[in-house]
Amino acid sequence: MAVKKVVEKVVNPKLFPLFLYKRILRLHYGLPAPARLMGDSYVKDEFRRHQTASPEHTKVFLQEWTDYCVLLSKQMSTSGIVKGIVGKDMKPELLDKFADEQLRQLLELKIEAELDRQSRTETGEKDRQPNNR
Repeated sequence: MAVKKVVEKVVNPKLFPLFLYKRILRLHYGLPAPARLMGDSYVKDEFRRHQTASPEHTKVFLQEWTDYCVLLSKQMSTSGIVKGIVGKDMKPELLDKFADEQLRQLLELKIEAELDRQSRTETGEKDRQPNNR
């Protein structure tokens, strides 16, 4: 019965964006808390912005998010978790296709991720230092 509902959602093109959105948020449960919060916020914002997009933009948007969902599913699988790799490097030629607003968002995302990484590194270093009593 549950499988039938999932198949109906995937087959119905009007419901596919919602299905994809929920699937991505479920996958984010497996990420570290800071990455999950950042990812959830970004996904919610992007899907909200594209609700009124043109059909050609929507098609590209959904394809990119579907690719992300598939990649994250593989990386969050048992074999992927062992490797400890989440995400992938962006191809430089892709940046040429981005609008100014997209480049600004990407820069903000990069800065936020680097700040999070830096704070985790600093916390880890403090935890490893011997107690001075």
